[in-house]
Amino acid sequence: MAGPMTGIGNYSFHLIQALLKDEPRLHFSGFGLTSWLSLDAGELDRLSASKEAARASKPTAKGIGRLRNLAVEKLRQSKLAPAIYRAQFVRTVKRQSFDLFHAFNFLPFADPGVVTLPVIYDLSFVRYPHTHPQERLRRLDRLPRFLEHAPLVQTISEFSRDEITSVFGYPKDKIIVAPPAASDIFRPLGPEIVQSELAQMGIAGDYFLAVGTLEPRKNLRTLIQAFGRVSKTERAAAPLLIVGGGGWGALELPPETEALRSEGSLRFLGAVSNAELRTLYEGALALMFPSIYEGFGMPVVEAMACGTRVVHSSGTSMDEISDGLAIKVEALDIDAWTAAFRALAGSPEATLDGSTALRARAAHFDWHRSAARIKDAYTTLVNT
Repeated sequence: MAGPMTGIGNYSFHLIQALLKDEPRLHFSGFGLTSWLSLDAGELDRLSASKEAARASKPTAKGIGRLRNLAVEKLRQSKLAPAIYRAQFVRTVKRQSFDLFHAFNFLPFADPGVVTLPVIYDLSFVRYPHTHPQERLRRLDRLPRFLEHAPLVQTISEFSRDEITSVFGYPKDKIIVAPPAASDIFRPLGPEIVQSELAQMGIAGDYFLAVGTLEPRKNLRTLIQAFGRVSKTERAAAPLLIVGGGGWGALELPPETEALRSEGSLRFLGAVSNAELRTLYEGALALMFPSIYEGFGMPVVEAMACGTRVVHSSGTSMDEISDGLAIKVEALDIDAWTAAFRALAGSPEATLDGSTALRARAAHFDWHRSAARIKDAYTTLVNT
């Protein structure tokens, strides 16, 4: 949660927030770069506000405070950060009086001295190791041995549950599925508000949207190649907007990327605030999500919560999110993605037709329902 609030950070934040609201007896502490911090509802609110301000490019800290934040962030991003984190974690963890350790980032850096609940989001590091940095792969090499002694495992989809059993042989009945959900902010506000907010962002007319951290597994190469195959007239009528901050690895974007950017039909918006993202979802003709592999696929459920159509990769965890309400395309099939662009651009009115069903499906995923499953897991672990 100390870094950009995406992926694991976003999941950890919202699940802890729901647990604290639903079970006041719980107390959480989180380990930062060098020390432990009490995570109560107030601290989570402050953390959320600072992240939103940062994404909106409106720093809340000034003077010495801002300089301190910048220095900490610089250190966090340095190559020394993992070594510092590991050393400080080992030195301090057993001084804490925990009943259990919730390993939100797959596994702890060292034995915390109490029963541990690991969260395994997906097995992309096994299926697609080239899409992860070497330091992460070295750390996750310990996971199979760690699971031999884990009484329970937490994951975020039935897809990932099956993967964990298939790859590691871990008993399926000991894997708890606690899926993420769209935040309350992701809901329709109506065309009048959306058009006004889009205008403030310099966006007018129809457009397609892609959302995700800019990294190889998100498969933007295929999406941009497909978009480049529609006619220039079609591209001008419905540009492709890509939202997301930088991730790890070379994107290897296709040669036509710069030409598409130059003509104005392809725009990289970078990281945006949740309020801006909500507006972008609702205003889009469709969310295009070509990711090769996901444990869940947060943009899919967020777009559906805003009543927006989705096109996503087939044969992935996203299938169980959309439940037949999305267009499914083979991840690397450029021609099929091109066909999807053309079909959706030609039927914008279909967005309204399916909006109610999309929102109803998104509501199936609920943070408090997932929190209840984890609270039960806590009770089981502490009592055994």
